[in-house]
Amino acid sequence: MAARGLGQSAPLAENLSADPGWLVYGFERDGMDYFQVNDLAGRVHVVIGNAAGTFWVLPAGDPTAKVSLPEQRLPVPAKATRTVVYRASAFTLVRYATGTDVLWAVEAP
Repeated sequence: MAARGLGQSAPLAENLSADPGWLVYGFERDGMDYFQVNDLAGRVHVVIGNAAGTFWVLPAGDPTAKVSLPEQRLPVPAKATRTVVYRASAFTLVRYATGTDVLWAVEAP
């Protein structure tokens, strides 16, 4: 986990993505973890924070991005394709897409 670079299009951090079509960067500061998802062009799509299993979305990246959190579930678009973008023991970050309708979802075990 990196200590700096959150919000940058090409941070000096290891790509943690489970999918070659996306870049996921992990950051840690003051006991909180942050996960930033970029596309391959470097555009930030979403940044998710996590502290002891509580998740939230930071006001960064695509302002129209829809994110489903364990504490606040959103419906998955009908006939959406599920892609695992990041996997850890505490949670999985999934992208559900159908056409232009996209939902990012934090799925806890």
